Amino acid sequence: MKRQIWQRLTRPPTLKGCDLFLTVGLAGLWYLAVLSRPALMNLQCSKDPTACTRESVFMLDRFSLGMENHDADAYSFTTQNTAGALAIALPPLWIGALAIGGRILPFTALIAVGTDFMILLQSIAWNGVITEALRLLVQRPRPFVYNDPGRLGAQPSHYTSFISGHTSFTATAGASLVFTLAGRGAPLLLTAGIATLTTALVIATGVFRILAGRHFMTDVLIGALVGLLISFTVAFFHRLRVKIKNA
Repeated sequence: MKRQIWQRLTRPPTLKGCDLFLTVGLAGLWYLAVLSRPALMNLQCSKDPTACTRESVFMLDRFSLGMENHDADAYSFTTQNTAGALAIALPPLWIGALAIGGRILPFTALIAVGTDFMILLQSIAWNGVITEALRLLVQRPRPFVYNDPGRLGAQPSHYTSFISGHTSFTATAGASLVFTLAGRGAPLLLTAGIATLTTALVIATGVFRILAGRHFMTDVLIGALVGLLISFTVAFFHRLRVKIKNA
């Protein structure tokens, strides 16, 4: 089973007829979900500050309370954006190298670049929708809200701690990049190196979000898992099936 999954992921991706519509639709749904925050968020900490105390936080997450490092907040944007930039830039560079080396035709290379970019956009759109849906469902206050629940709990955007969007985006972009390179025949050493780099970016993003007081540990752990599962699922269903013959 593992061999079949890996062989499927290492095949070139193909687009389906509904991909453009699905991606645009998901992006629109994500945008509408963000706009609905003021109407759907229950400002519980502002209404009852005694409900948002240190004791009400899951024990594993309590060490995050009191953290609010603004430099770490800025660094988390850097690591997130780096992952996104790599996911956009590296696949065309690799495909361009294949075209220059005569391994694929220029027209085929253009189609491949467009296909990979569409799959990346769809992965990001799925991540945005699922992340925002979880936020609206859980409505968990961010760690810094506990410093002054009555005042800081009056903003709907301060109830979006679960899950970490920065971490889930970084995981989605990084994993999508790895699956793209694997599907385009990149050497195993290169793919492994990129996987190591993107994993480091995911970890760094999560740590920075915690140090910034924007998320709890469970927020970033689940966020990383969600991003990975989304990119894996989207990549898997854009590969042709592989039939393994019994020996």
